[in-house]
Amino acid sequence: MGRTPLREFLQFVGADPRAQYLSVECGDEYYTAYDMPSALHPQTLLCYEAYGKPLSLSHGAPVRIVMPVKLGYKSAKWVNKITVTNEKPGGYWEDQGYDWFAGL
Repeated sequence: MGRTPLREFLQFVGADPRAQYLSVECGDEYYTAYDMPSALHPQTLLCYEAYGKPLSLSHGAPVRIVMPVKLGYKSAKWVNKITVTNEKPGGYWEDQGYDWFAGL
């Protein structure tokens, strides 16, 4: 399967799980952020394949973050940078007045 829980990826790269937030930058100038409990949720996935093939650009290649417990605008496509931080980052939609948390 072409996905891994985001928490496993964060553990693999040695990210500090005590940090408060993740900031995500995407190839299309979109950016978003997550609180660490949401990022570590078992249903939060880092996806790199769909239907047994590498993601296409239209599906968010090279990788995308899928968060079933959040509204759709919190799912990031074309991810090119993930930063672990203790400073609350903004987000593309959030900076325009949308809810920062956007989910459960």
